[in-house]
Amino acid sequence: MYKVMLVDDDYPVLEYLEQIIPWDELGLLMQGMYDNPLEALEHAKAEMPDILITDIGMPHISGIELIRQLKVLNGELCTIILSCYNDFHYAQQAVKLNVQDYMLKESISPDTITTQLQQLCGRLDAVRESRKQRKQLQHILNDNKAELKQKFLLGTMNNQIWHKEEWLDTLRQYGINYEAHPYLLVLYHIEQHAQTKKNLNMCDDMLMYAVDNVMDEMLEKVEGAISFRYSTKSGFLFIPCRLTVKENGYSLVHDTLKRVQDSLTKYLRVQASFYLGERSGQPRQLKANLLKLLNTLEHRFYLPEGYIGVIKEEEFSKADLFTYFSQALEEIKQLILQEDVQGMEEAASRWMSFVEKERFPPDMVKEWALKLLLDMRVKFKSLQKFQTNYSVEVLHSTMSEIDHTNQLKSWMLVHLEEMLSQMGTIFQQSKRGEISEAQRYVQDHLHQKITLEEVAEYLHLNSSYFSRLYKKETGLTFIEYVIQTKMNKAKELLDNTDKTVEEISYMLGYDNKRYFIQLFKNEIGVPPLIYSRGSDTRRSKP
Repeated sequence: MYKVMLVDDDYPVLEYLEQIIPWDELGLLMQGMYDNPLEALEHAKAEMPDILITDIGMPHISGIELIRQLKVLNGELCTIILSCYNDFHYAQQAVKLNVQDYMLKESISPDTITTQLQQLCGRLDAVRESRKQRKQLQHILNDNKAELKQKFLLGTMNNQIWHKEEWLDTLRQYGINYEAHPYLLVLYHIEQHAQTKKNLNMCDDMLMYAVDNVMDEMLEKVEGAISFRYSTKSGFLFIPCRLTVKENGYSLVHDTLKRVQDSLTKYLRVQASFYLGERSGQPRQLKANLLKLLNTLEHRFYLPEGYIGVIKEEEFSKADLFTYFSQALEEIKQLILQEDVQGMEEAASRWMSFVEKERFPPDMVKEWALKLLLDMRVKFKSLQKFQTNYSVEVLHSTMSEIDHTNQLKSWMLVHLEEMLSQMGTIFQQSKRGEISEAQRYVQDHLHQKITLEEVAEYLHLNSSYFSRLYKKETGLTFIEYVIQTKMNKAKELLDNTDKTVEEISYMLGYDNKRYFIQLFKNEIGVPPLIYSRGSDTRRSKP
């Protein structure tokens, strides 16, 4: 809907135009009627109309002058002049201002004004469509340029540079001129990329385009600064960096990156980190500097999100985090069984603080956390009705997106809290609280011999009644559940410790080793010794 402004010092003329123009039929909105051209000018500056219909001879300023001033503000303004004068001088001025029509008031009729407004609407539609096409074309050109720059960057990093003069010429075409100033290389990384796309409802291409636009707009304020895409969630910035008595290049670079970071957060709700590389004035060092900066990314694991600065390469711990696996698994498992949310959060925080303090290799930490959740899932699946919303594939996929310890901690808590919630649901859904109490009792007393009579007495129930009740509620006999739970614990100990079969048998309350071996084989399908050899093979893999 296009907006129309009417201006004439003869108010009856304004009223007549308001009545004869079919506003709804033409899809027009009357923005206002003014008998004072200065008042019309002030309102137009606040809200520009699409079409102006104005008289020429008015007090204060003429219609010609009103059009001239508004055309400065909006060169695409469509105008119709109404006049009592059939004067060539006025018509000549109107032509110079690209006025669409010059109408004598005595010849105005509903048909003539409607026809003229229809033509102006068509003109505005064409202008709007042309602007849309130019914008789309510019989008394509910008996107193609970004892709060409990315291709050039990847070629520089991955291939031998055979034609150096041609390569240097391409660098200059993209705005990188080492002869003018040295550059500080910066690697940027979009944090929580998958979640950011989901929050913004954007695909990879849309998010990259949006990030490029914000970055380029901010970098335009720094002479010679250029951005290059590297992947869907990272790229490189080339920022001029001079070091003189009067100019601290590093400080200026940091300020620039902070402005870019703040703009990404403000306009896109995107958080980015910026890692500073080498300062260099030699193009021949570019490839080595790019690869060196890229290879330091492993060390960002212990840095916070939104970091701006140098990645310090540090030696990771040689110790094996998996030495503490069983301890962590047992502690968190008990807290989930007890439905202790606060205790579980504190335990997760304590273990992550331990990881950060010891500086274990990032891949080892992520593998350790993933195994913790997977083993917990296996353990709780022995309980009736236990389900989870996350498949093994989803766990592996989301783990690959984790770049920092705080992200890993949040990821663990999401899944652990889901398990805790499931556990609470299981216990609440049981038709009889005695079932959940019996299962809790088993989980807490795996180290000793457990009998039906012992648990029935603990629950103050007749043993025969309890046996029938458990079978009816769960589909398993109580003894089958005890054996299943103990054998899953035996698997865990064989997977994560160096305990012998005899030691594990004793730890689970079995005095007879042969009886334990037979139960394990019946439940798992192979004897514990053979299963243990498979565990050794799995643990030895890098």
